[in-house]
Amino acid sequence: MKHHTLNAFLTWAEENNIHWDKDAIEVREGKHGLGIYAKKNLDAGYEAIQVPKSIVLSVESTGIANLLEEEDIEGYAGLTLACMYEFSKGDESVWSAYLALLAESRPQMPSDLSADARELLKKSEVFGDIETDLKDMQEDYDTVIVPFLEKHPEVFSAEIKAKFFSFEDFKTMTSHVSSRAMDVDNFHISALVPFADIVNHNSEPNSDYLTHEEVCEVCGAISCEHMDEDEDDEDEDDEAPELAADEDKKKRTAAKKAEAADGADVDDDDEDDEDWEDDINDTCDIVLDDDVKKGEEITRHYGPFPNKIFLSKYGFAEVDNEHDTVTVQLEMVKKAAESILGDPALVEERTKWFLDTEDIFIGEDDEDELEEEGCCDGDHDHDHAHAHTHKHEKKDIEAGEVEVEAEESESEDEDSDDEDEEEDFPRDIMEIMHDGSIDDRLLMLLNVLFMEKEQFAKVEESVDAATDYFNDIFLRRAIEEDLAADDEEDSDDEQPKPELKPLDDAGRRVRKNVLEAALQVIRLRADAYDVSDKTTAEEDLELLNKAGLTGTLYYGALCVLGEKKVLQNALKTYTKFHAEL
Repeated sequence: MKHHTLNAFLTWAEENNIHWDKDAIEVREGKHGLGIYAKKNLDAGYEAIQVPKSIVLSVESTGIANLLEEEDIEGYAGLTLACMYEFSKGDESVWSAYLALLAESRPQMPSDLSADARELLKKSEVFGDIETDLKDMQEDYDTVIVPFLEKHPEVFSAEIKAKFFSFEDFKTMTSHVSSRAMDVDNFHISALVPFADIVNHNSEPNSDYLTHEEVCEVCGAISCEHMDEDEDDEDEDDEAPELAADEDKKKRTAAKKAEAADGADVDDDDEDDEDWEDDINDTCDIVLDDDVKKGEEITRHYGPFPNKIFLSKYGFAEVDNEHDTVTVQLEMVKKAAESILGDPALVEERTKWFLDTEDIFIGEDDEDELEEEGCCDGDHDHDHAHAHTHKHEKKDIEAGEVEVEAEESESEDEDSDDEDEEEDFPRDIMEIMHDGSIDDRLLMLLNVLFMEKEQFAKVEESVDAATDYFNDIFLRRAIEEDLAADDEEDSDDEQPKPELKPLDDAGRRVRKNVLEAALQVIRLRADAYDVSDKTTAEEDLELLNKAGLTGTLYYGALCVLGEKKVLQNALKTYTKFHAEL
């Protein structure tokens, strides 16, 4: 990093009203490139950085915003195009100093690796993500970027296109956008937020990124005539900040003036006279969650992502990432069930029933959780497709809530617009979680496949019966996981644990088959990683550290190790459960 480039950026940031205390924090090189560091002890709640939204770079703020809107180009492709255009303008761009800083600090991304180097990552699921990203980038460049450039020769001359808009240029800017874009609000959507985007990730962060998301979708203002028009069309019961009536405000103001004239004390902290929007900064802020000591780096958490997402999106991975998972294909589950039952027709029939009805048993909270934990949300935006499935929590499903969900689902099915958005996650993908447990969908499916004929008839006929059945499954797993955790930690906690109701003969048969099928699937995935019950993650990590790998290849190896640990945990867990039958 050239010193004058950083100084030029800091000068530019100050000129554009990005606020930070130069006596409190500094930008400098660290272990992970540029970072933000405390120059003195700072208390929790301290606002370290404040970036006005007027200086964020988005599809709405770029000089070609009108052209992007006309062509309906948005998302990561639109933001990448916007950044490429601004970079091509050089000093004429508002963001020239910022983009010059980016040009000198490109992240190392797995998509930059040679085909031979990528082969080294083939055991990890990140390999598929990398190949998909490369394919998507080439497709977007050919079908979106090139036609857009050719359609506007008055903006993009042949010389400009050759110098700034090659596929390699597109890949480079995509890397910046992927690793830096942050959710801003419902006007800008995702954008580059100068200065705030220098804050690096840490699994144990000391700060948070805050922004007011609810703004006018037309102009981006916190309050405006567009929003007033929309409010006139909405029910009065809709939740919204309560604005004081003009007459009431005038009366309170007059009363305060009278009190002041009489010499009475007036509460300066009373903000009732101000419109609610006056109390909201239209900025993107970095605020400390914890005390930070002098010399410490200010960090935040980019989101609850597995390493395969961290690597493909940001170019790094974590040691022992608790969000790592291993995917399971639906076909693997069906083959395991067929080998046990010997009845492919039954497996197909029940699998179809489960896929057709599973939404009834997965509430809105779980779908919201998907959006929050998936790679397409959090503080950052990432439009490439990565597999997400329903994870599990130790919670019950209330029968009443399920019935409501069923009614809502029926009404949604009648709406053609909603039908287009129903497939928001791949139905043929399930997951093994970091602790070795299988996710809710896989647990439910296995029980549907192996339940007795009479029980399936009850579940098929009654939502209440199905709900009770699945509640019992989840309760049993929650108790088993608690007991297993206590055994692992040698807990001295003498608090009584809830007792599991003994399984009858039919229940034991179902459970035996579920565990055997789960182990078959786990072993199938473990064989691909050369994982057995004799391998350990600690030994693998020690070997990796001795190998001397650096950069993307080292992080790729961490992805492999993380997925191996998931499978090691799964083998240990389900072998134990099976032995206890």
